[in-house]
Amino acid sequence: MIPADTNSTTEQQTQRPRPEGNRPYPALSYEIFLLMHAQDRARRSEETLFQRLGNIFDWQLSRRQQQQYAQKLKTGFTLVLTDAARSIIWTSNSFLSMTGYSNSEVVGKTPKMLHGPATNPAVVQQIRESLHRRKPVKAELLNYRKNGDTYMCQIEINPLYDGQGELTHFLAVEKEIA
Repeated sequence: MIPADTNSTTEQQTQRPRPEGNRPYPALSYEIFLLMHAQDRARRSEETLFQRLGNIFDWQLSRRQQQQYAQKLKTGFTLVLTDAARSIIWTSNSFLSMTGYSNSEVVGKTPKMLHGPATNPAVVQQIRESLHRRKPVKAELLNYRKNGDTYMCQIEINPLYDGQGELTHFLAVEKEIA
């Protein structure tokens, strides 16, 4: 026979308040696992989509370049793909968290939509001139989020060519900097 004192102690131990609320620890751990798994699947899906775009448009990317872009996606960089006329045709999922704009809100628009009164026109002009000459460019640019907040962005833009050597797209790799 178990003494009455032991049962009450056991009940107190199992019903003690948890710091995160009434959720049991295993359920919370499982939810975190599911979230991490979903994020990993989304990243892989994004990498696959980028590879498909490369195949569709016949981009002449070396295996090393493909791996570098895939690594950028994995490590949280934002990719923005424009056509040769600089209209956005695709953004990586991290574009939403960086800017507040969804992919559907920016497709067909130019990256100029992210500029505002404090955006440095000299840097914008440098970028335009490099793209006009079809040259890669690196810059730091003050952009604006959808809610009007500013953020400093490190940008590297590369021209993409098809199998015939024709310029088809520009790919911007972006990272918010402090």
